[in-house]
Amino acid sequence: MMVMTLSIFTQMFFTTVRIMFFEEDQSLLSGATLLDLMKVFIIAVVILMVAIPEGLTLAISITMALSVRSLQRDKTLIKNLGSI
Repeated sequence: MMVMTLSIFTQMFFTTVRIMFFEEDQSLLSGATLLDLMKVFIIAVVILMVAIPEGLTLAISITMALSVRSLQRDKTLIKNLGSI
């Protein structure tokens, strides 16, 4: 858990520094920044899943939610959620 927290804070720090000092066309509150922070969260969940076997259920739930949202955007009909 400590490794995941350290990873989140370190990556958020480096993402903020990169945006503030090296990216002129990207603001701190833009959609691209939120996408970068979402990637940080995904990496933290992966670290949690590798470090703690109980994190597997969290990773599966998040993956299912993201895939259902993606299929919904593509207007795909899902009859059986377990088949995903």
